[in-house]
Amino acid sequence: MVVSKIEYYEKESVYFNPFEHFSKRIMEMANKSEYGTKIASKWSQIVNQFLIDEIYPAVHPIGQETFSLYKEFPTGVFEYALYIDGATSLIKENSITPVIYEPSKIMASVDEGNINKDTSNIKTNHKNPVMVLQSQYLTENKPHCTNGNHRIFEVYRQNKEQIEVYVFKELEFIPFFYDVWSKAMYFLEIDYNNVINNERNHLKGNNDAFAFNFN
Repeated sequence: MVVSKIEYYEKESVYFNPFEHFSKRIMEMANKSEYGTKIASKWSQIVNQFLIDEIYPAVHPIGQETFSLYKEFPTGVFEYALYIDGATSLIKENSITPVIYEPSKIMASVDEGNINKDTSNIKTNHKNPVMVLQSQYLTENKPHCTNGNHRIFEVYRQNKEQIEVYVFKELEFIPFFYDVWSKAMYFLEIDYNNVINNERNHLKGNNDAFAFNFN
């Protein structure tokens, strides 16, 4: 189980300045290479055309289940806003099948800060299935439970043999972002890492980048 920093993240994330973060990333890319200069220029356009009027942090929609996934950067703590109800709809529409896990092997995805251990004060809500997200850019390639923390904890505590988990890996969870900043930050970080490390992860060509397909 992950040692929780949720209280710290919740306090710090509201002070995050996405424009400052983007500006520093853009400058670093521009100074890295000719390829980086092209990507940086496109991200500058995106900031000025699509992000300039966007609100951060995201306003969570009332009556819908959402999840905040926090990421620490040198510029501060950013809140990625994920739409859990939308993820459930995607599972149904695409007939996605779950992965069967032994509870002990998926327990590491649970953040203890998301578990209510007071069983007398638990509000059961199983309208959405157990979901785990795993990303190099969001979770350092470690599985992170975005829905169903308590269910994983309970099957583990009760020594049950298995649990069904829907696992979403790189690029598969893009439809779950419900605010523009979350989506833009995710794509920026992929482009940034590709430029700085001279890689082309998740791209079709050497001159491609997520910035060119952002909308």
